[in-house]
Amino acid sequence: MINPTFYIVSSDGKICDSLDGSCVLALGTFDGVHIAHRELIRRAVALKKSAGAAFAGAWCFADSPSNLLGDTPSPSICTVDEKVNVMLSLGLDFVAVGSFSEFRDIGAKDFVDSFLKDKLGCVGTVCGFNHRFGHNGEGNSKILTELFGEEQTVTVPEIKLGDETVSSSAVKAHILNGDMEKAALMLGRPFSLSAKVAQGKHLGHTVGFPTANQDFPVGTVIPKRGIYATICTTSDGKRHIGISNIGIRPTITDGSDDHVINCETHIHKFSKNIYGEILCVEFHKYLREERKFSSVKELCKQITKDLADSVAFFKEKENLEKLW
Repeated sequence: MINPTFYIVSSDGKICDSLDGSCVLALGTFDGVHIAHRELIRRAVALKKSAGAAFAGAWCFADSPSNLLGDTPSPSICTVDEKVNVMLSLGLDFVAVGSFSEFRDIGAKDFVDSFLKDKLGCVGTVCGFNHRFGHNGEGNSKILTELFGEEQTVTVPEIKLGDETVSSSAVKAHILNGDMEKAALMLGRPFSLSAKVAQGKHLGHTVGFPTANQDFPVGTVIPKRGIYATICTTSDGKRHIGISNIGIRPTITDGSDDHVINCETHIHKFSKNIYGEILCVEFHKYLREERKFSSVKELCKQITKDLADSVAFFKEKENLEKLW
């Protein structure tokens, strides 16, 4: 039998390869850690007490099973590190992360016995109604119940918003369509980009609207091109209103990089130099499509309007922060 590797991230951020005590596990891919994932985690924390386990954790993969099994790769909602950090913030003691490419050929019962039970000391599990695992997806909640018992196995039913099932694919569809409000309802928080501010060409300065330039992590979803009302959190923890352009700067680009889609954000009433710092940009509302203007003057006029629209949006939602 092959011996695939995995690592464990504890709630204090330390990485190890074993636990000192029994655990219960929430099982899933957890891309985006949306509200259905949060319910899995909530149930795992509750099961920890009733099962008498020392820890409540989660098992997930660093690489997406659908990308390795499907014909067309699908971008992820967040990076592995972002996913783990969100999961730990919800009350888990640890998250175990494996590589799907290494585990994909292990049978369901072997996976449970050799890894969940023997290596992690798992005594109970929580999974979604449609969770599959093991070679050819042969494992499901029924097999988990057989292996752990009814009292130690929790299956979370389908969770819907309106008539739409909450899922990572649904969240991604809303992000790709620019519907950040629906994406936020499913995620339980606004979709965001946390990335280092890169040196750009300083073209924004030349028109009076300096911008923070960020690239999306490789393999993650890029929202629909256009202008968004955003909230920007700088490294000092302060939050600012902004407008963000997802696109290629068609009016003022010199054409040398017009194939590169990135995020350019103008932060309202902000002048601090933040090059090289991590900026978190939350996307709250799609304002308009990206388009080419006939002149820089026309562009500046539109940016002024976009900024006013963003400020007005957040003024109407002055208690917005309390929602997340």
